[in-house]
Amino acid sequence: MIGAPFGGADAGEIAVLDESLTARLHYVRVSDPRIDLARFPDFFIAGPQRTGTTWLHANLREHPEVFLAEPKELFFFSRLKTPGHPRFQSAELQWYLGFFREPAWHWLLKQGFCLARYRRPYRPLVRGEATASYAALDRDVIEEIALLNPRLKVVLMTRDPVARAWSHAMKDLVRNPGRPFDEVREEEFERFFRDPYQLRCARYAEQIENWRSCLGAEQVLVGRFDDIARRPIEFMQEVCEFLGVSSDRRFLGRRVEEAVNPSASRPIPPRLRARLEEILADAIASFEKDFGAS
Repeated sequence: MIGAPFGGADAGEIAVLDESLTARLHYVRVSDPRIDLARFPDFFIAGPQRTGTTWLHANLREHPEVFLAEPKELFFFSRLKTPGHPRFQSAELQWYLGFFREPAWHWLLKQGFCLARYRRPYRPLVRGEATASYAALDRDVIEEIALLNPRLKVVLMTRDPVARAWSHAMKDLVRNPGRPFDEVREEEFERFFRDPYQLRCARYAEQIENWRSCLGAEQVLVGRFDDIARRPIEFMQEVCEFLGVSSDRRFLGRRVEEAVNPSASRPIPPRLRARLEEILADAIASFEKDFGAS
């Protein structure tokens, strides 16, 4: 939890990292041990992609007791092992923590929003970030995260593996590049489905086990994409209670009952569905065993 107000009031309170802890960090770099570790996030919204993380972010960012880092996805921990990746920017912990020092303009903007909408001031109790690829982090990276904040809470989302993979493919191969669907060859879809990261995204049981083993089961909330469509208010209230903020209906966000970043409505062609079901057969069986059929 945030122990002091935002806006720099606690700038002089520096948490010095223990040398033994710093020595156990293999991927996160700490150039200056006199670092304000108190600004490490209290929670993550993890994916994987196309499971509802954008919806969660859009609604939580309006909550008067929540501060969410911007931009939505920082990719800090998911790129520590791939410094050559275009999305890699830094492995320095100090650089990452800079996203959790709320600038004055943002504080004023949200203060005005909360006063106008809720008739109450903006008083953040927790800070967090939403990077969908954190769901599929390697366990050794999660272990480093747990060293930095053993009380971290994580919201992991799940979705029917076939529907999630198809939605992700439509986003990355069709919508984002602005390509007509008919120009994307079946071979491109199949390569996408077989990408190692895509296969990891489907292994929800492994993701849940990795996070729970490092943080504890009580610090990991597992949600379902279907909850957003079937019971959005109740699910959002569960998320708020898990994070330790008010679950009052009026704080749940203006778009809590709307689709955010909606999936493509085009159905999967039968041949591609058959290939996808073959590729994800084990993941589908595991999902149905743990969560039931969608």
